[in-house]
Amino acid sequence: MNRGGVALVAAGLMLAVAGALAFAQARPEAIEPPPELFAMDATVWAGPRLASGQRAGVVVLVPKGRAPSDRFPLLIAMHGLGETWRGPERGAWGWVRDYWLPRADRALRDAPLDASDLENLVDPPRLAALNQSLRNERYGGLVVLLPFTPDVRARLGGPEHRAFDRWLSHDLVARARRELPVIPTREATGIDGVSLGGLHALWTGLGHPEAFGSVGALQPAVRTRQAVVLSRFVSSARRPSQRIRIVTSTNDALRDDVTQLDRAMGAARITHEFKLLTGPHDYVFNRGPGAIEMLLFHDRALRGRPAP
Repeated sequence: MNRGGVALVAAGLMLAVAGALAFAQARPEAIEPPPELFAMDATVWAGPRLASGQRAGVVVLVPKGRAPSDRFPLLIAMHGLGETWRGPERGAWGWVRDYWLPRADRALRDAPLDASDLENLVDPPRLAALNQSLRNERYGGLVVLLPFTPDVRARLGGPEHRAFDRWLSHDLVARARRELPVIPTREATGIDGVSLGGLHALWTGLGHPEAFGSVGALQPAVRTRQAVVLSRFVSSARRPSQRIRIVTSTNDALRDDVTQLDRAMGAARITHEFKLLTGPHDYVFNRGPGAIEMLLFHDRALRGRPAP
């Protein structure tokens, strides 16, 4: 092959790699939120054994300064594909070390918010709406479980995924209710995630209304999977109601896919909220609007309050 051919092949490979990385989210800066921003205690549980033979981890975040009688809503939040690639041990820390969830929790406790709390990815009307909600009622806080999230995009609904789904909706929730200061009801239990984690959250949350009172998804990786995701919502007069919200953003690489999901949910008469926020499909979104909006939505939904 001549030099021109080699250059073209190399350029093509570079573009392919760049596209994959953009979808998985760009590698974050090697920095973590300083300890003084934490208002949550962190511990680690062992999760299920994966197909690789490795054991998944679960990072457990519990509000500090609580009274012995305090009980909080429970949120399960799942990370994106970039953290899956890092492996079970490192990946489970994605919402803490890479997305800075404890900083968002601290900002909500110290409200009012300013634009820097959302990485300057917020327009004035949205910032005003968030702060009005926080003036109306203080953020109460959540117990948050952060499980390592395997990549099941090519095996959605397969045996491995169904085993993970059962573990999330039954085993993990049951353990949290036994061992953590949570409100032990489905109405006070939510699930969410970003990108790959958002796909997981929709699959598990919509499929288990008996376990989850709220279901959220930030920039969910629903490419070509809208119908499969919606098949999990079985309409029935006996189906418990859920607060459901899907989120995309102005420069989200999956914006069209998430918008199509919103339309499909509307056509199927699935009551839900749809939010178009500001920002890209990247770590800066997770550290800003993603974390803030996720925590505040479930804090409100799981306490039976309106979300901004």
